[in-house]
Amino acid sequence: MNSLVGKARWTGALAVAAALLLTGTGVGAARAEPAPGVPNGTAVGWRALGLAVSPEGTKAYVVAADRSGGRTPVVLRTVDLRSGAVVAELPLAEDGDAGKPVVSQDGRRLYVVVADRLVAVDTVAGAVLSRTPAPEQPRPADWTPGALTGLAVSPDGSKVYAGQNGPAGDGQGVRPGRVLVFGTDPGAFTGTLPLRGYGVGGFALQAGGATGYVATDLGVEHLDTTTAVPTPLLPVERLGATGELAASPDGLRVYALGIQASAGTGYAIGTVTNTARPVFTFATAPADLHYVSVSPDGGRLYLLKDSWTPQASVLAYSTATDTAVPGETLTGFGLDGVSAAAVVPGGHTLLVAGIRGQGSYLRTVAL
Repeated sequence: MNSLVGKARWTGALAVAAALLLTGTGVGAARAEPAPGVPNGTAVGWRALGLAVSPEGTKAYVVAADRSGGRTPVVLRTVDLRSGAVVAELPLAEDGDAGKPVVSQDGRRLYVVVADRLVAVDTVAGAVLSRTPAPEQPRPADWTPGALTGLAVSPDGSKVYAGQNGPAGDGQGVRPGRVLVFGTDPGAFTGTLPLRGYGVGGFALQAGGATGYVATDLGVEHLDTTTAVPTPLLPVERLGATGELAASPDGLRVYALGIQASAGTGYAIGTVTNTARPVFTFATAPADLHYVSVSPDGGRLYLLKDSWTPQASVLAYSTATDTAVPGETLTGFGLDGVSAAAVVPGGHTLLVAGIRGQGSYLRTVAL
């Protein structure tokens, strides 16, 4: 296990921002404490594309691309966090790319975008339940449909929300994106909500799942998610283009990472006032910032910086003072770059997945 510089107060989730926090569900009551993993990391494929942790904290789900001739098959690998061994492999697609997976609150379902399809997995049976293409997107002839982006699962597991970028025409401009609603029973898309922005990023559900926020290149849109199809509320004021989102446990704030002209800036959205203010700004933009997340006690904001370099680090900010906590910065992961990260429920183990040499590895680091 590679040692880390600094200390951490991580008591919850990091790319549970890509998994648990973005589902709006939180962690289940049974919290297993995994033993340290394989010292040099567990091989998880050619390129790790996304990472999620089971609610009880005993398994990691790694979505990876392999190499097979001229193709890149996409595979879901399940890693036992007590032994560090890969205990299951499930092919998801013969070729293509994939996004960040999300896990339902009961841990029985995993959802991930693979190419242009939403793939649903039964994590108990280790089987693919469905590969559902996005519904036809209205667009002019010869325009390309927008890619599926961020996912979130409703607290009761009955719906999956998927962002979709707007369609684009070669040299002819773009059109607005949308939110798709996938009903887990019957396993089909059941509704769509047009958005103002073209580019659609992360989706964050507040505690209880009654409202949600979706990031776009025109700001953050506030949605009522109690209806069959989300209903637009007022957009968040004083906020530009954003990418990733994470909600605080008390439901009073949603944190957003700026993109484009706002790259390098993090914002706190007050859910009562529906307004945003900057929390931090890096002097050297554009900054490579990802996996924004809030600790379960709400006291820390975490994000990954310089992820695609050996100098990748996890930064901590105090949510009470909106200031950095340098003594809690984590670095030295022993990888050439980090493509996914997660804190195991219980808060004492950090998982990072990334490239080293010709493959990707999942590393377990004690906090």
